[in-house]
Amino acid sequence: MKKFILLIFSFFTSLFSSPTPSATNLPTPSILPTPTPTATPTPRPLTFSEMNTLYGPCVYVPTLMYHHIQSPEAAKARNQVGLTVRTVDFRAQMQYLKDKSYVVISMQDLLNFFEQGIKPSVKSILLTFDDGYDDFYLDAYPVLREFNYPATVFIPTGLMNNANYLYWDRIAEMAGNRILFANHTWSHKNVKTKEDVLKMEISTADVQLNEKGLNSPKVFAYPYGLESKTAITFLEELNYELAFTTRSGGILCKKQMLDLPRVRIGNGSLSVYGF
Repeated sequence: MKKFILLIFSFFTSLFSSPTPSATNLPTPSILPTPTPTATPTPRPLTFSEMNTLYGPCVYVPTLMYHHIQSPEAAKARNQVGLTVRTVDFRAQMQYLKDKSYVVISMQDLLNFFEQGIKPSVKSILLTFDDGYDDFYLDAYPVLREFNYPATVFIPTGLMNNANYLYWDRIAEMAGNRILFANHTWSHKNVKTKEDVLKMEISTADVQLNEKGLNSPKVFAYPYGLESKTAITFLEELNYELAFTTRSGGILCKKQMLDLPRVRIGNGSLSVYGF
């Protein structure tokens, strides 16, 4: 009898108890692959035809941008190596333009295209120099005189007559020899700043240039290449006709006359820039 009761108890226990699943019976969790992030495509530069349709009329005139022209020894002594084109390289670049039959034009020539439709030569180049350093007079200007090339120097007028910058008497001398001196603010201030500050910076330089008879045509370059809508509007109010950034490009268009690109030049041959 006792055996019988134990057998019945064992039967019902096995009937209602749930077996513990073994690890081998458990389903294997699925591992989802980590998605590979999609790269953001680099914007495609607009063709000349596309630029002409959007912002034209346009013309291809690379505007070369320089800062210091000096010897490597002077550049090293002044800690200006990064912004320096060696004098020997600069002269070779000017010789290259001559040998390749480029025509160095003036800002007025560019304006003649925008305002009157007078096209410059197919192989035209503009030369610009930023900040008005004294090495422009000492090293760049003699080379430009040698080749009879016009150029534009963008000066922060409040910094002139200081050490390492141009003096006004030298500026006056060069202004009579195909060098245009143009507005680069009063103290090289970034114009992405408060409206009253940018207006003071631009207008003070404007007045100083006007007083010295140096502001024709009226051309501007944005310090650090940083333009702003407020600055563009104010330049329009002051009747500025051209303004340049440091954005790279060689296509100059009428609807971008206050937002024009340039080509930053370093040491070595101009051939590396596609000229």
